[in-house]
Amino acid sequence: MSSQAPAKRKTLGQIEVMRVVAVTGIFLYHLWSDVPLAGTQNPMGPAFGAILAQGWMGVILFNIVTGFVLTLPFAGPGGRPMPGYFTFLRHRFLRICPNYYIGLVFWTLVAIAAGKAGANLLGSFTQHLLFVHTLNPSVFFDIVPAYWWMGLLAQFYLAYPLLWGVFEKLGTRKAGMVLVGGCFGLWALLEVLAKLFPGSAFAMCNYLFYFNLPYRLGEFALGMYLARLWRDPAANPVLGQGLSLGQAFGGKRLAAWIVLAVLTAWGLAFGVPSFVLLATHLYWLACVTCVGLLFFFSDTMDSLGTWGPISKFAAASYSIYLMHQPILDYASRLVAPAMDPFPAFIFLTGACGLLSILAARITDSLVAKINEKIG
Repeated sequence: MSSQAPAKRKTLGQIEVMRVVAVTGIFLYHLWSDVPLAGTQNPMGPAFGAILAQGWMGVILFNIVTGFVLTLPFAGPGGRPMPGYFTFLRHRFLRICPNYYIGLVFWTLVAIAAGKAGANLLGSFTQHLLFVHTLNPSVFFDIVPAYWWMGLLAQFYLAYPLLWGVFEKLGTRKAGMVLVGGCFGLWALLEVLAKLFPGSAFAMCNYLFYFNLPYRLGEFALGMYLARLWRDPAANPVLGQGLSLGQAFGGKRLAAWIVLAVLTAWGLAFGVPSFVLLATHLYWLACVTCVGLLFFFSDTMDSLGTWGPISKFAAASYSIYLMHQPILDYASRLVAPAMDPFPAFIFLTGACGLLSILAARITDSLVAKINEKIG
């Protein structure tokens, strides 16, 4: 079998499927937050709510995928050279800012019209505009709470060329260990200091860093590490030997299944580790990583991701993320009081899902027209 065919592929369908899974999980988590009684008052019982409550892990998956996709063009023997720092930043922020600013302005105006604007709206809006709202505990859940992630994403972009330099200098495996290990090592240290000195700057940093770098760096760095391995013919039998995903990674897929089964059994028997936030986060990060690897090492998921509806949904996932939460919030205020929790949940899933997709398509269309005029 030729080893050239897999190398020519420009789209990894598994990544598209993961984007769809991530944004769907986040959507259902936010809907459950708006209609929490649906988590217990449903035909499936409390287990349904327990599953919905973990939808926030879509953010972890997004972070890993972001690190992976951003690294892929530069990694490997045929990778493009890393552009200059400011060229890189200009390109990345031009990709995310138009959609984000459309959502930010729109939902700010809606909040004003609905009488939900706070006294510090202008200051909060400005900090959101500059991506620094996640550094201020008094505003980072203002306007649209889900927009906290935009501040984290901006920080990753600012750090990315430096992180790439670490990988280039230390090599893929060593840099991955240093960045991921260093991130969680610092987190552990600050957890201890926060416990020893409650109310101190250590405690404040421990709280804030959960929504910022360096604590969340490990997820992005893991994606970078995996992308560099994928582009390395010596580490990737798909490239080096022309094998299919199933042939190349059958053993690793089995290992991911085993680890995920052990983690699940532990959680069911003893509960999720919760003595410190870091332990809880590492548990869920391990679960998400195993699930992500199961998706990535699947020929079926690879094929599914190239299917039109999935690829279109994945392409719109960024704008869906930006638009969905206020739609759920406003709609649930109207619907939830008039219906039983579970029927309200089902209705809102369909109605708000369609509205979120429509809003995303309108946003993407506006951005395309803007880019056409300035480009």
